[in-house]
Amino acid sequence: MDKEAAVNLAKDCGIPPLLAALFMVRGFSDQEGVSRLLSRERLSDPYQMKDMDRAVARIRRALEDFEKIAIYGDYDADGVTATAILYTYLRGKNADVSFYIPQRDGEGYGMNLSAVDTLAREGVELIITVDNGISANQEIAYAKSLGIDVVVTDHHQPHEEIPEAAAVVDAHQMDDQSPFRELSGAGVALKLLIALEDGNAEAILAQYADLAAVGTVGDSVPLLGENRQIVLAGLEQINQRRRPGLDAILDLNGDGATSTKLAFSAVPCINATGRMGAPERAVRLLTYEDSQNALALAEELRGDNRRRKAVEAQLTAQACQIVEENPGLAAERILVVAGENWHHGVVGIVASRLTERYGKPCFVLSCEGDSARGSGRSVEGFSLFQAVSACKDLLERYGGHPMAAGVTLPVENIPEFARGLNRFAQLNCPEMPALTLRLDCSLKPAAINLETLAALEPLEPFGAGNAQPLFAICGVELKGVRPVGSAGIHSRLLCRRDGRSFQCVLFGVGPGDFPYPLGARIDLAVNLQLNTYRGENSVEILVRDVKLSGLDQRACLKSLRIYEKFLRQEPLSPQEAQELSPTREQLAVLYKTLPLKPGPALGAELLLSSLAPQGFTLGRLLFSLDLLRQAELIQGGVRGNFISAGRIPVESKVDIFASPMLAQLKDLQKAV
Repeated sequence: MDKEAAVNLAKDCGIPPLLAALFMVRGFSDQEGVSRLLSRERLSDPYQMKDMDRAVARIRRALEDFEKIAIYGDYDADGVTATAILYTYLRGKNADVSFYIPQRDGEGYGMNLSAVDTLAREGVELIITVDNGISANQEIAYAKSLGIDVVVTDHHQPHEEIPEAAAVVDAHQMDDQSPFRELSGAGVALKLLIALEDGNAEAILAQYADLAAVGTVGDSVPLLGENRQIVLAGLEQINQRRRPGLDAILDLNGDGATSTKLAFSAVPCINATGRMGAPERAVRLLTYEDSQNALALAEELRGDNRRRKAVEAQLTAQACQIVEENPGLAAERILVVAGENWHHGVVGIVASRLTERYGKPCFVLSCEGDSARGSGRSVEGFSLFQAVSACKDLLERYGGHPMAAGVTLPVENIPEFARGLNRFAQLNCPEMPALTLRLDCSLKPAAINLETLAALEPLEPFGAGNAQPLFAICGVELKGVRPVGSAGIHSRLLCRRDGRSFQCVLFGVGPGDFPYPLGARIDLAVNLQLNTYRGENSVEILVRDVKLSGLDQRACLKSLRIYEKFLRQEPLSPQEAQELSPTREQLAVLYKTLPLKPGPALGAELLLSSLAPQGFTLGRLLFSLDLLRQAELIQGGVRGNFISAGRIPVESKVDIFASPMLAQLKDLQKAV
C-alpha cells in the first residue's frame, strides 16, 4: 500500500490516516469512492426487478378480493425475517394472511408437495415465497394444478428453467434490470413492500429496516451498496427499541446495536429455532407486540442455541475424526463426509468448521435409511453450486450459490457424488484456491487503544464484502495460554512485544489444542472490538488466526497440495516429485529428531521450522514420515495439525529406498 497516497487521501477526506489506509486496501482510493461508501444513497426503484409489476398486481388483487394468502418462508434468519416483514405488513393491511415455515428435519429447504397440500386444505389461494422458490418448479406447477397462484420472491441462483409462477422476482434472472443484485431474501421482501407502497422507501425502511438488517447480516450477502443502506437504517431502528421480540433476543443492556452484535447474538438464536426445534417460533418472536411474552420466548430460543452449540461440537469432532483417520479422504480437493442420523440442523455449520480447519470445500451429509441430506461450504474462488450442478443426475434436490449448497440424494449415490465433485474440481480448478484471511495492515501493540477503535467506526456496518478490519501483530512472544470459560474450549493468549504485554482471546481452540509452546514467536491476525465492563471501556483483541513467525504459509500450502496429489495418485511433474523426495541424510536427521516413543504431540509447523535448514518442505516432511512409518522405523504419525511419532529401535539396516512409496513416486512422475 502507498503510505503517501493514504496520507493524501486522509487530508482530502478529513479522516484519520488509519481509516484512509483501510479505505485504500478495500479499493476506495479517491475522495469520490470514499464519499460513495459513506453516503446514505436511496434504494433503487424496485420496479427495475423483473416481474415486480406482476407480483404487485397479483398481491393487490388478493388484498382487494380478501383472498387467503400464505407466506412460504425458510427456517434461517434471512427467511424468518423476510417472513416476519411480509406477514406484519399484510396483517397491517387487514389481509387474511398466514405463514408457513418448513421443518428442517422433516421437510428440508424450500417448497415441498406435502406443504402445498396442507395450504390447499386451508383454502389458500395465493402463496408468496420469501427466500426460496426459484427452484421449486415441480411444487409451483402442482400448486397451480390445485388452483393456487404462487408469487416467488427469492435471491438464490436460478436453475436453467424458471418456475411458471404468477410472478418470479429474483434479481439473478438473466433479463433482470436491477442495478444491485446482491440483496438477501429479506432485502427482496423489503423491495416488494416499497413497490406495494408506490415507491415510498422512507416509510417502509422506518417500519421494517430492523428486520431486514438482521436477515441481511444473517445471510452473509455483501454489506455494500443497497445492503449497506438497509443495515444502516436497520441499526438506527433497532436502537430505538421499538420491536419487543428483537429487543429481547438482542439484550443490548444499554449498548448500541452493531452488525457484529446482530451476527453473534440475534442471528444464531433465530437460526437455532430451525436447527433444533420449531422454526415458526422465531417468526412469532419477531412479530410479538408485548415484552413479557417476547422475553419468555427469547429465553427459549437461547436455550435452543446452547443445545445447538453442544451438538455442533460433538458432530464436528466426529467428522474431523473421519477425515483424519482416512488420509485418502483428507487429500481430496473437496471433502465429503457422511454420518448416520447426524442432526440435520447443524450439518451446514459442521461443513463450515471443516472448511475452516482443512482449507478446502467440504460437504457434510446425514444419512437416514436410504436417503442422505446435507450442506456444503466452499472457499472463495470456487463455485460449489456449479460443482453440485455438474452432479445433478445423482441428486434428488439441490440448490445454493457459489459459497454454499444443499443437496438431497440416495445414500448409494454418495461415493459417486464425491467422485463427481472432485472430477469437476480437477477439470475446472486444478489448483483449489486457498482459504485465506485478507489482512488490512499491521499494528504495533502501542497502537491498540480506544482512539484506534474510534477511527474504525465510519466503516461500520461490517460483514461480507466489508469485513471487520483484520490486523497483523507480528513477531509476538507467547508467554502463556490459559483456558477461557469452564469448558476450556477457548484460550486466552498472554503475549509480549516491544516491551508491552497484552492479552487476546482465541475462540474454538482450547489450550490442549494450541500447537505452539511457550516462548515461540508467533504472528497474530486479530480483530479489535469494544469491551465494556462495569462502566469501563477497553479494547478486546480477538484472534482469527495464528502462525509461526517466519514460516512461508504460501510455500507450505503449495507443498501440501503436491503431497495430496501423490496421495490421490495423480501424475507429478519432475519438480513436484523432487519437492517430496528426501535424501538419505534428510531421513536420518528426521529419524534422530523424533523421540524414542511417541510423546506429546508437536505442531507440524513447529517441527517443520526446526527441520527447514536441512531442506525440508511441508510436503517432504509428511512424505518422509509416511516413508519411515511404512518401513516400520517409526510409530504414530500426523493427526490434524499435530505430529506424534516416535522411533522404533531396529537391530539391522533397513533399505528404505526400496520402499514401494518411492516406486510409486517414480511411476507418477513418468505418467506426466
